[in-house]
Amino acid sequence: MKTFSLFFLAGLLSTSLISQSLSISDGVSGASYLSGNISSNMIQIMEPNGAVINSGEYKPMSNDPSFKIYPLQNGAYIVRENIANFVLFDSFGSVIRPISNNSNSEDGEKISELATDPMGKTIVLYNPQIRNGNKRGSRAKVIGLENSERDIFFRTDQEIRAVRVSESGEFIAIAAGTEGSDDEITVMDRYGNEIRKIAFDREIKGLNLYGSGSTLTVFSEGRVAVYNVQSGERIGSSSFRNGTLQFANYSASDQTIVGLTGDLNGTTLSDIEVRIINVAARKIASQKYSGTVQIAELDNISMNKNSRYNYTITGMSKNLNLKASF
Repeated sequence: MKTFSLFFLAGLLSTSLISQSLSISDGVSGASYLSGNISSNMIQIMEPNGAVINSGEYKPMSNDPSFKIYPLQNGAYIVRENIANFVLFDSFGSVIRPISNNSNSEDGEKISELATDPMGKTIVLYNPQIRNGNKRGSRAKVIGLENSERDIFFRTDQEIRAVRVSESGEFIAIAAGTEGSDDEITVMDRYGNEIRKIAFDREIKGLNLYGSGSTLTVFSEGRVAVYNVQSGERIGSSSFRNGTLQFANYSASDQTIVGLTGDLNGTTLSDIEVRIINVAARKIASQKYSGTVQIAELDNISMNKNSRYNYTITGMSKNLNLKASF
């Protein structure tokens, strides 16, 4: 009887461990990870394997450290020439038009940023911080490929922490905050019509709008929460005490939160760990990854679902393939 009890207990422990397992394997980064390069007055848009998918003539204004290329999956691209000036190029490498995002603040502003869906259906230019005396404000606008601009966000006392456009291009989420107060996320449609406001009691690092934009993932350096956009209800949340959160997203069909932590030094991410939280079953599976990956832009990281509890994190020098069981 004693022997049976020991084997029975061992069986329970073994089953418990197996039911919450997580494995990580890596693979070659997929074509969704595009990069831009400039050489000999030519801009080239390249896939991870180095294949050039588009190129166009471009003469740099100067050796400006704020210069940046934003590739789009339809072959078009956008260039930030300096702090607030952008140039839009079509899929043939020809200039569509230049656009200025200068706030004209006498006290200065931070470098303008850009957020878009992969195909460039909705392009948001925003000023993360605009100085006005002792106040720190911000603003955002949607630009079209034609000569159209539409202001969608303006604050005199909040800095923009992050902006995310849903993959469909139909929805925009803007996180903003000021020191000493809860941060706030404003979710709107692509025309700037407000749908929902959500408060978050940490300084927000990143956002993700799952699928069509029905759920919103919000994360700081050590906490993640998921919300239903229509109702504002919190679906689930979790704290990460070991490591810094670099990416988090939610699978609505599996009811799981996926979080990627690690130490980012320059573009190298090390001490990597992935945690998957099963919100419905209230179980957690976690696993460390022994290697390192290169990350050009944190905003490039995304997650694809392959099957139930089976995901791929993309947008890095290597894809991370995750397989969990609960």
